[in-house]
Amino acid sequence: MSTTRLLLLGVVRVFQPVHGYLLRRELLSWQVEDWAHVKPGSIYSGLRTLVSHGLLAEVPGDPVSYRLTPDGENEFRRLLVRALREPDPGDPSRLLAGLCFMTVLSRTEVREALHARSLVLEAAASASSATVRSQRTTRLTPATTVELSLVIGHWLEGERAWVREFCSRLDGGEYRFAGDPGAPDLPVDGVWPPAVVDAPERA
Repeated sequence: MSTTRLLLLGVVRVFQPVHGYLLRRELLSWQVEDWAHVKPGSIYSGLRTLVSHGLLAEVPGDPVSYRLTPDGENEFRRLLVRALREPDPGDPSRLLAGLCFMTVLSRTEVREALHARSLVLEAAASASSATVRSQRTTRLTPATTVELSLVIGHWLEGERAWVREFCSRLDGGEYRFAGDPGAPDLPVDGVWPPAVVDAPERA
């Protein structure tokens, strides 16, 4: 539920007060069915759940709209930071959802979260390498299980490389984060600003 919860809280935060149809249309334009496995029907049930948990408040009208409560704002930020800081090899959708809303945080906060993520990935990659060595020497598991550990190691190293590249782009001034001039980036008449704003010239 954490990915769906982060997506719903984040989109409500951007457009609030927002009714379910607009929220559903926005999320589907992000192809959430493909990478977050969020189905159209689960969006409405998710909204009702968030209301029952006190994270969203209903705004009377026809149709009913939604806005974040103070608890909803706290939960949104908690989930967002966690999505950026904590790798979850079993559920990459958490990171993808976090990237959708990362500019809500300051550049420093995002950089610190990615540094923490990199340390966890480094430890996991080291453990994966140790597992490969153990499997090859002890032969207590089928020989093919080595390939499982090898592919996991490649996944981890690939994400570590992305974190390094992303941090370099952050340090180079790409994107516009909370506290930056002109922030935050919000859609105007349904159109979002460019993905990279005022990026410095590169040699």
